Amino acid sequence: MTLTIRRLAAGGSVLATALAVAACGSTDNGTSSSSTSGGGPTVTARNFNFTPSTVPVGAGQPVSVTFQNQGTVTHSLTLDNGSGEVQADPGQTATLTFTAPGSGSLTFHCKFHPTLMKGSFTVGGSGAGGSSSSSSSSSSSSTANGYSY
Repeated sequence: MTLTIRRLAAGGSVLATALAVAACGSTDNGTSSSSTSGGGPTVTARNFNFTPSTVPVGAGQPVSVTFQNQGTVTHSLTLDNGSGEVQADPGQTATLTFTAPGSGSLTFHCKFHPTLMKGSFTVGGSGAGGSSSSSSSSSSSSTANGYSY
């Protein structure tokens, strides 16, 4: 009987150690692992917001966006002009590839939360953020022919 108790105690201690190591070593949801995925921009969905919501891109260049869902529900990154979309369950990552417009911006949203989650890919850097909301409707109709998914 004493031998059985010792075996159970030893087994419980090994199990507790294994669980502690697994919990501490899990970094799958960290930003460092996906920030090295090819050098393209990363957009994160968390708390019904996109971060960043304005993403600078090069004119006419191919863009490969890493989309991370750090929220608790499924989110999408959907281009408003209809040329591309990815979705990710909580804790998952997806990649969207498209060609940036020659100028202006390309807006995006979450198809599950379109009034809460909006953003834009803006050509020419971060200084063009002020005009992205006024050009979002014209951008979806005037730039649709210049994109590939």
